[in-house]
Amino acid sequence: MATLSPAELEYPDSFWRSLHHLNRFRGFLALFFLFAPFYGQNAPLGEADSRWVTLAGLLYGLLALWFGHVLKRRRPSFDRQLIVHVLSDVVFLTGLMALAGGNASGVGLLLIVPMAAAGLHPRPLLAMLLASLGTVAVLTEQTLQTLLWQAGNEGYLRAGLLALGFFTVSGFSHVLAKGTLSSAQLAGEKAAQAESLARINDWVIQELHDGILVVDADGRVLQHNGRAESLLGCRLGPQARLGQCAPALAQLWRDWQASGRNPETPLATGNTSQRVRARFTQLEPGRPSGAMILLQDMTELEREAQNMKLAALGRLTANLAHEIRNPLAAIEQAAALLGEEPSTPTMARLTRIIEDNSKRLNGLVEDVLSLNRRDRLQKEAVLLAEFLRDFSAEFAQAEKVPADVIHLEVEGALRVQFDRLHLTQILWNLIRNAWRYCTRTPGSIRISARHAGRGVQIDVFNDGEPISAEMQQRLFEPFYTTDTRGTGLGLYIARELAEANSGSLGYVDHPGGALFRLTCVAETGQSNGGRVGEPDTPGVNGQPMALREAMQPS
Repeated sequence: MATLSPAELEYPDSFWRSLHHLNRFRGFLALFFLFAPFYGQNAPLGEADSRWVTLAGLLYGLLALWFGHVLKRRRPSFDRQLIVHVLSDVVFLTGLMALAGGNASGVGLLLIVPMAAAGLHPRPLLAMLLASLGTVAVLTEQTLQTLLWQAGNEGYLRAGLLALGFFTVSGFSHVLAKGTLSSAQLAGEKAAQAESLARINDWVIQELHDGILVVDADGRVLQHNGRAESLLGCRLGPQARLGQCAPALAQLWRDWQASGRNPETPLATGNTSQRVRARFTQLEPGRPSGAMILLQDMTELEREAQNMKLAALGRLTANLAHEIRNPLAAIEQAAALLGEEPSTPTMARLTRIIEDNSKRLNGLVEDVLSLNRRDRLQKEAVLLAEFLRDFSAEFAQAEKVPADVIHLEVEGALRVQFDRLHLTQILWNLIRNAWRYCTRTPGSIRISARHAGRGVQIDVFNDGEPISAEMQQRLFEPFYTTDTRGTGLGLYIARELAEANSGSLGYVDHPGGALFRLTCVAETGQSNGGRVGEPDTPGVNGQPMALREAMQPS
């Protein structure tokens, strides 16, 4: 352990208390000297003039009061105050010893207490120097007694023994103080390490993806992280009880206390439809002192597992799709050659069946291959008013949709950062599904685009039946469809492409129909201009029309 200088040391409270005790001793002596003249002719200080003793007691008392004030402030540092205290006591008590008649008066023995305090100094040389100054003061006083008042030489023996006591007491005190100071320094370092580890532990607990709860034997929550509150759907205040926040979890905890077995089934929390798995661990084995509860979100774990399965399935289907394309092309070519030959009605019907199913199978192959194209981005600034106008016209012509069925409502000068081909594919899928389920009257399909915070929202709405809550949960699952002619990949691919362009695609509950919302990144520097398209056209139930998503994957 490195040795610190006195200025760098943080002295423990016990050292400051020692200085306070020394000052109280000084105050007691001041009172003793102040009232010494009242003891009568047998005064304790013998030959000393009572007036000088009274004055000395008064001055010593004032000195004690001033030292007490400085000690409360703890300024200046401990080592400097210690030197001033000891030197003041040496000067005062040596002078009083001279007034009382020298060593024989016994006043010199009072210097033992300041010498013991001198040993508290962290530097041994300074501690011994203070003892040496006390020795010099005693020997000087004895010399003056011999020269001025013809005292006997035997006083030097008493002075020497007293000086020996000074060094002995100061040395022992320094050894004890050094051990105390080292222990205090080590304890401070350990406390700092413990505090640092506690902060790290708190940070780790709060940043854990899983919820953590620590409860005592009575079910009071001693510690928790924010994730636990999120999973349980309640606020855990100080000394909150587990049963008040999560009764179902509290029952599982009591069952675990009784059986020692962790629950096998997930816990349905009151927050959302999340399913949470609880794991209990005893804090101190063999003692019913509480438990640590680990909460894991099974919904997210299952979602991650599903994503891993989908990734593996995507690689497999992509490989199969590549293998299918070559024989599929040969079948389409053969069907085309058969169609050119003279044939009977039966032959023509069979040829059409081959061509139709080849096209359907080729569409499925293209959808599967699209899953691996999300990273092939060519983002550009797309002016939505112009893009949506051209897109709706092209869609109406290609899908044979009446032009008045699709209604546009776009804020002027809206620009988004998006891959133009991806945006076309997403909207084509949404509006084709909207056409499939709408009433097919004028304005049945409505497309609107507007600013939303720092982004742009494109809403696709159709006036068909709203999508049920049960179907919404599976709406974007791959290969899920209610249409026997569909592949179930349309909406899944649309969402993947939206996320690849830093956007999002989702379904929004809306009265009177189905609404899909595509959120895009806005092009920086664009202004909120006026509307382009048909002005102030009301939407469903009098609300402005938002871009409506298709109901089912194609």
